[in-house]
Amino acid sequence: MKLIVLLIIMVVFVFDTTISVLNYRNRKALMPESVEDIYDPEKYQTWLKYNMANFKFGMITSVISTLLLLLFLSFNFFGWLEGAVNDLTASLTLQTLLFMFVFYVITLLINLPLKYYQIFKIEATFGFNKMTPKLFWIDTLKGFILTIVLGSGLIALLHFIFRQFEDNMLWFMLFSYISLAIILVLIYFLQKYFMRWFNKIEPMADSPLKSEIDALGAKLGFEVKKIFVLDASKRSTKLNAYFSGLGKQKEVVLFDTLIEKMSSEEILAVLAHELGHATHKDTTKGLFRTLLLLLVYVGLLTFILLTPSLFTAFGLTGVHFGFTIILMMVLLEPVEIPISIYMNYASRKAEFQADGFAAKNTSKDAMVSALKKLTIENFANLTPHPLYVFIHYSHPPISQRIESILAEN
Repeated sequence: MKLIVLLIIMVVFVFDTTISVLNYRNRKALMPESVEDIYDPEKYQTWLKYNMANFKFGMITSVISTLLLLLFLSFNFFGWLEGAVNDLTASLTLQTLLFMFVFYVITLLINLPLKYYQIFKIEATFGFNKMTPKLFWIDTLKGFILTIVLGSGLIALLHFIFRQFEDNMLWFMLFSYISLAIILVLIYFLQKYFMRWFNKIEPMADSPLKSEIDALGAKLGFEVKKIFVLDASKRSTKLNAYFSGLGKQKEVVLFDTLIEKMSSEEILAVLAHELGHATHKDTTKGLFRTLLLLLVYVGLLTFILLTPSLFTAFGLTGVHFGFTIILMMVLLEPVEIPISIYMNYASRKAEFQADGFAAKNTSKDAMVSALKKLTIENFANLTPHPLYVFIHYSHPPISQRIESILAEN
């Protein structure tokens, strides 16, 4: 069993590395005609350097995380951790939570220097970073608290269900799925509150632009009071906008950097794109797809719990719920390849539809201009490898989006 798990990790690593290398090598491919005018020669050379820096950084972080995981599993680190934690308390729930807490802290300590380097070296070098070290550590602390509170609650709940139905795993599957489904729906409704813990998000102030947005919102039947501005500029110069929430919790959020750097026509086009997602109920569709995928996750969780040899192979004394979560994350990686292909395909399709909606309700020229400006300000890849797009891209490449908009009747 140990050899199979280790082999899965290595095969996935080789697969991901191969796809990333293909994508990197494609950076100098022939530029599609629709995006030839986006980067001037100087900007293009800067983008190549940015692309190279991120590729190298991605390779280094991937090697480090994979190597450490292989070492932990090969040398039965989790078996040792089980014994150390079990000596601290007799409570099975606390043993599980402490086990996961130690693993989380270890991964956090490994990832923090890498994240710090990415933000304050790579992003800063290319003029994107606006975050201060103080804000970095505040965000890290908030993320740590949120992970501990929500993660501990979720693990404790699943562990409780397991203890109640460990002799009847069909009931465990049923109640685990119901619990996770309810939590997922709640997250969709409440995610805007999580965002506000990290960011200042306020209703758009009165202005000529607000009046134009009012008119567009009235035309499309969307409550303009639910259009907000996020203070992204305190972290980055990059532009973005997003639509989130369900039912009365629906809202569109525009980054302040986007409002600062785009014309009113371009902003209205981006807004119309986000309202297109609302009109097409893309968030609701995404929720239902995720609810279906939960069946896969719960099924894999159950399979691991029913396979004691998976635990003893790595030095544990028997079935351990904490190690089950870790092992599930490992075994999910090959399973998530076809899943991500399907999910990203559905997402790309929704993006094309939202682009068409925006072009129809504002103008093609404004939507194309907005996409080009987003590309310039965010240093988007103009020549991603088709296989990388097929597997990883949730949005179509910019060239395809522009060509699709221009082809609209």
